[in-house]
Amino acid sequence: MEEDGVGKEVITQLTTSMLTNKEFYTDSNGRDFLKRVRDYREDWSLQVNEPVAGNYYPLNLGIYIKDNKSELSILVDRATGGGSIKDGQVELMLHRRLLSDDGKGVAEALDEQVCQNNNCQGLTVRGNYHVAIHNLRSGSQWRRTTGQEIYSPLLLAFSHENMGNWKAFHETKGTLIDPNYSLPPNVALITLEELDDGMVLLRLAHLYESLVKTPSFQL
Repeated sequence: MEEDGVGKEVITQLTTSMLTNKEFYTDSNGRDFLKRVRDYREDWSLQVNEPVAGNYYPLNLGIYIKDNKSELSILVDRATGGGSIKDGQVELMLHRRLLSDDGKGVAEALDEQVCQNNNCQGLTVRGNYHVAIHNLRSGSQWRRTTGQEIYSPLLLAFSHENMGNWKAFHETKGTLIDPNYSLPPNVALITLEELDDGMVLLRLAHLYESLVKTPSFQL
């Protein structure tokens, strides 16, 4: 953001005609999606003093809204904040640059800058949103599968090494798995590591939400 003496909060807002009854869903550390209700807390009686900030939640994977017919899902490629301030609407924080302290305890303004050769400017923020509309109860698999692709994209790797030499030093001595076998789309490989005592540590994760699809795979 440019320096013009005015604090700014830049948001992305998607508006639909969906009847969402104050409800929306945000991810919990990139895993399960939790139901949120605007101006409400399940654990205590909420006094609404901040109708916008009080309905923002941290997003690591995404946010979605739904009604009795359809779902609107938005996935992010980096941590941000989001909420549903009005029914049928999703709001995502793109960037903030505030020049005055908001009195919330930090005792300084949210004015991050990048400096080079004593020349300081406001940060430039970039990000990608992945947006999809599905029929009701059809968006869960897309959110999990696409979210995994965003979190762990395929990487191209190249080598100048002779393929014959490489195979000679990386020959597989034995395997119990069919070389053509691959894990189902709802199962992710987290860790495959040989330990010092010769044992192998294998950690797998169920990507889909509960009750969507029971994981099944070969070992």
